[in-house]
Amino acid sequence: MKNLRKSLLLPIIGFISIQASGQDFLPPTLPWEGKSKSLIADPTDPWVTPGEITGLTESPSYEETMAWLEKLSESSPYIAINSIGVSEQGRAIQLVMVSKDQDFTAQELSTSKKPLILFQAGIHAGEIDGKDAGMMLLRDINVGEKLELLDYANLLFIPILNVDGHERKSEYGRVNQRGPKVMGWRTNANNLNLNRDYTKLETAGIKAIAQVINNYDPDLYVDIHVTDGADYQYDITYGFVETGGYSPEISSWLAEKFKPEVDQALKDQGHIPGPLLFAANGQDFTEGNIAFSFSPRFSHTYGDIRHLPAILIENHSLKPFEQRVLGTYVFLEQMIKSVGNHFDELQEAIASDRDQSMETVVVKFGFRDTPADSVEFLGVKSELVKSEITGNEYVDWKGEPTTQIVPSILMDKPVSSVPVPKAYWIPVEWAEVIQKWKCTG
Repeated sequence: MKNLRKSLLLPIIGFISIQASGQDFLPPTLPWEGKSKSLIADPTDPWVTPGEITGLTESPSYEETMAWLEKLSESSPYIAINSIGVSEQGRAIQLVMVSKDQDFTAQELSTSKKPLILFQAGIHAGEIDGKDAGMMLLRDINVGEKLELLDYANLLFIPILNVDGHERKSEYGRVNQRGPKVMGWRTNANNLNLNRDYTKLETAGIKAIAQVINNYDPDLYVDIHVTDGADYQYDITYGFVETGGYSPEISSWLAEKFKPEVDQALKDQGHIPGPLLFAANGQDFTEGNIAFSFSPRFSHTYGDIRHLPAILIENHSLKPFEQRVLGTYVFLEQMIKSVGNHFDELQEAIASDRDQSMETVVVKFGFRDTPADSVEFLGVKSELVKSEITGNEYVDWKGEPTTQIVPSILMDKPVSSVPVPKAYWIPVEWAEVIQKWKCTG
């Protein structure tokens, strides 16, 4: 029996050894030395974040995160923290409010002459870049040299939306992502995906977000993720509904006023911004990139249907955690400036979209008959290799930059529409539906 136990343990130990160095099997990284590295605080700084102490290789736990933010709040007249809900496992979902005018109530912030920006991290808790970037930015606003950012806008920051998933953590939860070392889980404690729940409202996290949007009426909503899949040169990719949506004036403002300034700020700091990227063939971009028309189950399309300017950030999972966090910081800082500088135009766009007179609403979009155009794509060289194990082909990324011209495939052709009713009648017995309806504002 003793020898049998030894023989059974050997393959398990071998498996653990392989898994422990799982990221060694990822494609090679492209060299990066961005100017944004100067944003990292010295380890001796009394306000260094827990992530910075590790060289931005690790991210703090829920308790460490909230303890650090509470300490920052206690030291600053410009920060207040409020619970906006309780998770399925009983953890508080916290909202950090930042205002130079010390406006910390929904009434004050929703009626302020300054724009109000809501940004969240950790809706997919392993994709946590926004939490660490937000902590660094709030530190620099409150105890650094960037207090003037609060002249542009008031801020609402949710450091961890999926708090239960955040604590369901492992070094092996997402092996196709370069850091942090320990990552949270994608779904909540009930294994529900929060970023598919905006029209169902079945999770505590999204119910809380819906109420924040209703009560505070933000002028911009930003949801920070980390993508996966194919390799390319872009490190910070993001998007919004540009065509085939319900808020055309907001889309124009984001494309013409917001995006050029944010892209330039990222480039100036050594990052490569790009659009949301989805390979048409599911492997590489030789057959083009698809601009999907997402349903309002998702954050940015939920914003679009509510006429709330909304942006989805998808940092590239194959880039190191440090690079992604710093790019997010640059994005957030410029976001505040751009919204503040163009707030009048943004308000006009929102008002115009909310005043639309519509007899029908498109409920389904399909692909155009032909690609919109061809675009320059900053890719990474690859080749198809036959697996010795499965006999199937897989993409082997080489870690060498290349430039390609690829089709841009748009999914904005109306397929199905429904008439706009004068009212909805919901029988009293459908109490759950009525309650969800109230949550939509």
